[in-house]
Amino acid sequence: MEHPTMASVALRESPEPAIRHFAELSVVALNHAVAVDGRMLAKGSLGTVVAAYHDGVGYEVEFEHPFHAVVTLESGNLTA
Repeated sequence: MEHPTMASVALRESPEPAIRHFAELSVVALNHAVAVDGRMLAKGSLGTVVAAYHDGVGYEVEFEHPFHAVVTLESGNLTA
């Protein structure tokens, strides 16, 4: 079994300044493509929120496709 890739990613600011709140285990989509260890998670990739930080400012999201990765993202980079 492949081990998950851990990455912390800073992306360009969201056009919406408000913090988006997602519950743990919510399914979310990426607003932008994200590079993780030389591989790409495409815009629209679906992942599951596994942790929330600072009252929803950031989230740890687990992706299964196209590869397994756990990525820390700011809320503005995610959509429900």
